[in-house]
Order: sequence, then structure tokens, then C-alpha cells
Amino acid sequence: MKVIQCVNDIEALKAYRRAPQPLIQAIEQDFIDLYEASGKETSLPAFFLPYDQALILLEKEDDVMAQVDDPFTLEYVERHHHGDMTFYRIAKRWGHEFQLFYTLVGIHDEATEQWLLEQADWNEGRGDFYV
Repeated sequence: MKVIQCVNDIEALKAYRRAPQPLIQAIEQDFIDLYEASGKETSLPAFFLPYDQALILLEKEDDVMAQVDDPFTLEYVERHHHGDMTFYRIAKRWGHEFQLFYTLVGIHDEATEQWLLEQADWNEGRGDFYV
């Protein structure tokens, strides 16, 4: 799990190639959007997200379910396709704010992948709406 709270964290993802370039670009764009929404009271290099708003990159051995499987805080799971690479963008609510999580499709155990797929399908209007 990689926690992204500042521009240097994004640069480290790039330098160490911790994720495919399109995923890093999506994380970087979300970080810039959060910076712009903050009112730009500080410079971008000095901007720092508090932990409960940090962007989280979930990796292969991470326990995704421990991080996001809470029906009271889970806001949505989106599936994003970029060429032959697909990733999930997951929003978890903290009060009036969101924390965003990212993970590649196909790197987790079968139960986790199935749960992510079902959540994304539901958000795209293809899920089981009968409770």
C-alpha cells in the first residue's frame, strides 16, 4: 500500500514504477484536483493531504477488503480502462470528504476481485438491484 499525501509521493511512484503510467497519471490528476479545490493557499510542492484524505494505491498483497468494505463509508467503485490496463477507483466517505483508493484489476484474490467487480457493475447500472 502506498500513501500519497504530497507531490513527492507521486514522483516516487513514477521513479520506482510502482504502477502503470496511466494509473499514476490518474492519481496525479486527482491530487491536482484536490489541490485546486483547497484554494491553493500554498504552492503545489508544499501542498500536503491529511491522512484521512490521502490517496491510497492498493497493491497485490494488500487487504483491500479491510480498507474499503464498509457499507456506511463506501461511496462508489469505478472501473477505468486505459488501453490494455484496467484499474478501480474507490471512494470512501470521511464526514464530508472522500478518500480515494486505486488498485489494478486482476492482482487480488478471487473473492476480492469478485467483490470489486460487483461493486463497479452496480455503479455502472448493471448490478442486481433487487434486494
